[in-house]
Amino acid sequence: MAEFDVAALGPKTRIDPRVEVRMAIFGRVMRWIAAAFSFAILLGAWIAPIGEALPEGPVFVRKITPTGAMGLAVMSVGALFAGDVRRTASSSVVWRRLGLVLTSITATFGLYVMMFFITNRTGQWNANLGAMPAFAVGLSLFALGIAVPLMVSRKEARVVAGQVAALLIFSLSGVIFLGYLFGDPSLGRLFQRPEISYQAVLGALLTALGVVLIRPGSGLMSTASSPGAGGRLLRRYGPLVLLAPAILLFVTEAIPAGDRIDAVAFVSVVSGLFLLILMGALVRVIDVTAIEASTAGAQAERAKVGLEQEAPLTSKLADALHLVDVSDGVEGWEVVTRYRPAHGVVAGDTSAVRSMPDDTIGVVLVDVTGHGAEPAVRAIRIRDLLLHSLALGQNPADCLGFIGWAGADDVLASGVVVRLDPATGRAIVASAGHPPTIHIGTQKAELIEPTGPLLYLDPQSVYTHAEIDLAPGDALVLYSDGVADVQRSRDGLSEPEALADMLLAEGGLAERSADLVLGFGDPDPEDDQTVVVIYRNS
Repeated sequence: MAEFDVAALGPKTRIDPRVEVRMAIFGRVMRWIAAAFSFAILLGAWIAPIGEALPEGPVFVRKITPTGAMGLAVMSVGALFAGDVRRTASSSVVWRRLGLVLTSITATFGLYVMMFFITNRTGQWNANLGAMPAFAVGLSLFALGIAVPLMVSRKEARVVAGQVAALLIFSLSGVIFLGYLFGDPSLGRLFQRPEISYQAVLGALLTALGVVLIRPGSGLMSTASSPGAGGRLLRRYGPLVLLAPAILLFVTEAIPAGDRIDAVAFVSVVSGLFLLILMGALVRVIDVTAIEASTAGAQAERAKVGLEQEAPLTSKLADALHLVDVSDGVEGWEVVTRYRPAHGVVAGDTSAVRSMPDDTIGVVLVDVTGHGAEPAVRAIRIRDLLLHSLALGQNPADCLGFIGWAGADDVLASGVVVRLDPATGRAIVASAGHPPTIHIGTQKAELIEPTGPLLYLDPQSVYTHAEIDLAPGDALVLYSDGVADVQRSRDGLSEPEALADMLLAEGGLAERSADLVLGFGDPDPEDDQTVVVIYRNS
């Protein structure tokens, strides 16, 4: 269904199709009733028995004139023909165009009636005022005649203008009708005598209601079609708001004021319309606020359920990021890992230390750009492929070359791969754009720089490797850039150099070294921190 948004009336609200359909059906019924009643009073103006059977209202109110009855009948039939905007058949289009022609004719006639009274008051014309439709009839025909073509327009601004015109006539007719019921005939003249007839004001009231509901899902009526409490409030009490200013008329009527009652009547009608629009804006805000609160609550509930459903998966994923699986037969070596995620999220760092089929130890550390489950899954995939390549007997440089050739969408990743022979202490190290690996000896610390570019930067990249010997008491330290980055410095040294000096001066066994490396990094990191320490016992 269509939605309508007018800046002056507040934010957009949603429309309940069922309410819109009910309002549209009610409007169509009112247009039929208005057409039937208008034809009845037209026949009653010409045929005495029919006229005597119709309600005439209080004795002080004059009867409807034939020309006034003809104008209302043509107006109501035109609104009936043009009102069904959903028709698409060619025959229906013809009927709708006929309805628009009829309403345009009545608008012209209504304008003529108003001008007749205005010019007659200046003494330019002389005519029998009793034979003319009342000024209020002319105003009703003119306003409703221009409202119908506006209501069937495709432009929402025109629909709003048509609804305002129809609501103005509804309010005017309602106030006069109430005045007649309470015995006040002066309300029927509205600036000009003679007063509008009881039958004419009732016909205008019914027609105006039918015209207002031609497009119940658009313009001002979209608020009344809202399924929320605000929409129900407007549907129940909106008509009363339009008629509430009539109280002002009954109060002022107690004080003789001559023609001033006309101005008071006009002000009351306009104020009723203004109050209805203001109420519509308030109701719109109420409904939109309720909708937003309901949506926010639903989103929060979905997020809660999502977290409850994803928490076990996330926990298992975090456990799978860092693995140590070294055979019990490897003696004389210690392996320790540390991991600190950025701000407590699952991230793109992963590591593994595994025993290989040829009795060597494979060490892999991979850092994929980004945070969350997707980078973590990609990092695990790259890590496992590197481990698989090591298990097949490839050297670390060939492992990185194979992974770089395989590709992984548009991600970038750094990594370091080590094959360690625990029997000899010989380690083969290959690094793809990763921070330098640190070899801590008994007398000095050595930085093993990257041996190739980042993974996936260029499928044609070539990787080399470095070979080192770990003596008893030596350690090999691998870490991610969240711990120490070559782009940052401390005390005039790059962070990897400063970290190497600290480990050489204060390091010890694997646990002590791992704690020192993790403590070197930011305790509340913006990037993940992963540490792997391989220590050869003395």
